[in-house]
Amino acid sequence: MKKGHLYSKGENTEINVSPLIDMVFILLIFFIVATSFVNEVGIHSDYKDSEILSDSVNPPIRITLPATGQIIINGNRVGLEGVAPKIRNAFSSNAPPSVIVQVEKGAKAGLATQVMDQALVAGAKAVKLAEIRK
Repeated sequence: MKKGHLYSKGENTEINVSPLIDMVFILLIFFIVATSFVNEVGIHSDYKDSEILSDSVNPPIRITLPATGQIIINGNRVGLEGVAPKIRNAFSSNAPPSVIVQVEKGAKAGLATQVMDQALVAGAKAVKLAEIRK
């Protein structure tokens, strides 16, 4: 038995899209009403690193930690308890100093951590760790 076609070749079928268009407009209105628009203001850089550097910039304090376990600040040997006072004395009128801790291969990591902590307690604005290369 042959299955017959429901429609003859001359008949055209149409899909009514009016309700679909109405539904799209309703969803569009819903999303516009439900959306909160954020008015973002541009990001401004207030960091001192981004300002124009003047000639009065203080050089960083260099703390050297050789493999022998000594602490050398700007060429002078000090103990761990002398790190914070040396950094406090290096303050100019209102600019806290930067500190660079240079560690030689074979130096104790615990001593470097203690020195960095003392520098931060003394009020250093930045403490950076560097390796001494030979």
